[in-house]
Amino acid sequence: MTQMRIRSTQLIYLATATACSLTMVGSKFAQAPEPNGGVVRYGVLFAVWALLVAAPLLFAFAYPRFLYHPSAGGKRSTYGAILHGSAALLVVIVFCLLAAENKNPVTDFGDSVLALVLPLATLVVFLVGAISLLLRNSSGLTTLASLVFWPYWFALTLSVMGRWFQGNPVYYVLCVLAPIFFAFAAGAIEYRPRAAHVSALVGVVAAPWLYYNVVLDSGVGNAWLMFNVPDDAHWAYPALSIWSAIFAVGLLVLALVTAVIRLLPSSWNIRGTAVCARTWPGVVVALVVMAVWFSQSVIPYRIPGAADYSDYPAFQILHIEKRGLQFHETCVSVGQRAFRMQGEARVSVRTDDHRLLQYRFTDASTSSLLPTPLLDRVRAMIPPLGAPRRQSDFVKPVRDWNADNWYVHADGDMRIYETSKGSRPPQEIVDLFRDLEQLPQSSPWTSELRDVCLGFCFDPLSAMGYLYANHRCFNAGHGTVCR
Repeated sequence: MTQMRIRSTQLIYLATATACSLTMVGSKFAQAPEPNGGVVRYGVLFAVWALLVAAPLLFAFAYPRFLYHPSAGGKRSTYGAILHGSAALLVVIVFCLLAAENKNPVTDFGDSVLALVLPLATLVVFLVGAISLLLRNSSGLTTLASLVFWPYWFALTLSVMGRWFQGNPVYYVLCVLAPIFFAFAAGAIEYRPRAAHVSALVGVVAAPWLYYNVVLDSGVGNAWLMFNVPDDAHWAYPALSIWSAIFAVGLLVLALVTAVIRLLPSSWNIRGTAVCARTWPGVVVALVVMAVWFSQSVIPYRIPGAADYSDYPAFQILHIEKRGLQFHETCVSVGQRAFRMQGEARVSVRTDDHRLLQYRFTDASTSSLLPTPLLDRVRAMIPPLGAPRRQSDFVKPVRDWNADNWYVHADGDMRIYETSKGSRPPQEIVDLFRDLEQLPQSSPWTSELRDVCLGFCFDPLSAMGYLYANHRCFNAGHGTVCR
């Protein structure tokens, strides 16, 4: 292998080990509430990673210099593979047994002096042994470091787990082991390239946990939707390590594809260049996977969390005016309580102005009492109970350069009028909208909205207030359904 290919592969494997281990640490240390957008918590996350994880991973990277040293012969590598393979298997078994019984001896051991002294002493052994191996290819601490490596990593895994475990323990502990395989693979490339790439392939064990805990939508949000949460609400979500989790998914794909390519026969050539020497296919595959994952996660626009349906709208009129990149959206809404209960009925008015290619924008809301004459006009728009429903119109994002669109939602029935295409709303709809909009309003309250798609995902349903992941207003095959 050429030096450039070796260095690029090492960088890919080391980056994957770092991202996976940051995700592991972040699941424990990145959940405490913190203002200012979580900047402090990110600092804590990286500090904890540097203190507890960096040294053992650096030793795993340097360890092949001892294991595959020419003077050692083949027995050292054979014994090392048996020792560490058995230790890794033992870690998986014991961890799963403890997780099944919700037992964690590390948390009960945490207040003693030994709980501080032993990890620090072990980290010093890892750090000194790794630096000595990297500088001199030998170290008197290597044997000791290799013997205490798995007990330390097992204790670290239990510490990250916390007092109780939730989820599949096998998937979790295998994901925790993956950074070791990638760090070792990065260090072994110069000595045993095939063994290094096989070790990287074993890192696929991280895929199940990342898939079920990072890639899949939980029902109230997913990884990408965290970027739609305003800064002042990030404390409510336990996903501060979301950047490392997303990078871990992309880098894992890149590392696995790279390992497969490197293991291909060197006789396979395309245009005079060996296939195993190429890196760009892995980059392309990783980018495609990330693009598909992103698009499936952010469309339609949502924010994490669950909505309160105690008074969701029974009647809405949305007016969208688009001029180039600029949107002006106004939505008037009347809740279910106005039709179910006697007494006060209220109407809310939401407005926002945003642009495409804009990440943050402000949403303003006001409310006012709904006079009886206007309430009667609204009720006349609601289909009577038991009346046959015709197919609702299908809501699409507004893509025309200039648009003047009206959306009328009445108790689950959606009607769309696009003025620029000759479909004009009935005058009674326009008049009702103007009258509701001009009612005396309360003092407005504002909130910040963010769109990770830079405005391209924020669609009419979002402007009507259907923001949360559990909202039951969606585009179905037969039209738009809101219920």
